[in-house]
Amino acid sequence: MEIEELRKEWQSIKTPQIALDRIKDMTIEKSHPVLSGIRKQLTIELIGWSAFLIICFTGLDAGQKPILANTILLMAVVFPMIFNIYGYRLSKELIAGPDISSSLKNRIGSLKRFAIISVLLRIMLITGVGYFFISTVNITQGKLMLLGAGSMFLIFPLYMLVRIWTKRIGKLNDTLRLLKEHS
Repeated sequence: MEIEELRKEWQSIKTPQIALDRIKDMTIEKSHPVLSGIRKQLTIELIGWSAFLIICFTGLDAGQKPILANTILLMAVVFPMIFNIYGYRLSKELIAGPDISSSLKNRIGSLKRFAIISVLLRIMLITGVGYFFISTVNITQGKLMLLGAGSMFLIFPLYMLVRIWTKRIGKLNDTLRLLKEHS
């Protein structure tokens, strides 16, 4: 097919007409499928971590732990929760830029910053929860080896988180590269 034939074919395609109300419904937060999924995940995490804190402070002898351990646990859990709320709000924002390439570039930059902070907060969470539980334990050689083995299991989810973010940002970078090649 020649380029002119393709152009004529493209121009002959009729754009489907969508009612303005339908477009508005598609942009409403509650009916947006991605935002809805993020909101559900956020709600489950907030409820879960809140329950975890309640259990720690009421049933796991937090009063017998050092104040530092309690403070670290609280900060290690609350900071990621607050950051997740920020991430949800970030997901709702429109991408800013004069054109799609610069908008995508801006979004990639904000996602890179978000990903780095997300991983750092996850490390803080793991460390803080771990510190809370071992703060009053007398560490012996066997317990130290058990702690090291347990730490290996915690590194895997951290690795997966880094991999997920790398893949997401990589896809966006590929899209940006393709946009620049075709413009």
